[in-house]
Amino acid sequence: MQPYKLHIFVCHGKTCSGAGSERLLDILRERLDSKGLSAEIKTSKSGCLSVCKETNPKGGFCPTVVIYPHGVWYRNVAEGDIDEIVEKHFKNNVVVERLLHHTM
Repeated sequence: MQPYKLHIFVCHGKTCSGAGSERLLDILRERLDSKGLSAEIKTSKSGCLSVCKETNPKGGFCPTVVIYPHGVWYRNVAEGDIDEIVEKHFKNNVVVERLLHHTM
């Protein structure tokens, strides 16, 4: 087995799950399979990443997606954002700035 190039964590804490993170992970996995990227990108659900606990006047940061080893944290990720993340970040190594919460 070859090592993965990226490891993607999708928060499955209570608030993110309520915001659709389980479906988001399913869609992400489908897109990676259809693009032939699932052999090089590992996806996992994580426990609470505590991003939703931060103050946001618009109401929450969920769901949250973290990409390692890049150390990129995306917030408010919706189903419609998955194709853009796959195309820009995973294929072209360009951060999707409008979803960026934090980089390490």
